[in-house]
Amino acid sequence: MTKTRSCPRCGSKKYKIHIPQTGIWKCENCGYQGSVVIEDGNLEKQVKESKKMEKLQKKLLRGKF
Repeated sequence: MTKTRSCPRCGSKKYKIHIPQTGIWKCENCGYQGSVVIEDGNLEKQVKESKKMEKLQKKLLRGKF
C-alpha cells in the first residue's frame, strides 16, 4: 500500500498549505480548507467512489439517466 495525501472531501491530490503556522491546507479542486489531509491510498479511492455514487443518485432522482 502506498501512502498518498489527498483531500478528504473530493479525493484530489491538488492541495497546498494555506496557513503554515496552523497547518491549514486548501484544496485547489473543491476549495476545502482544514487541518486534515488523508494519507491513505485506499481511503482516497473510497472518497472518489462515494462522489461518483452521489452524482449517479442525483441523476437518477432527476430522471436524467
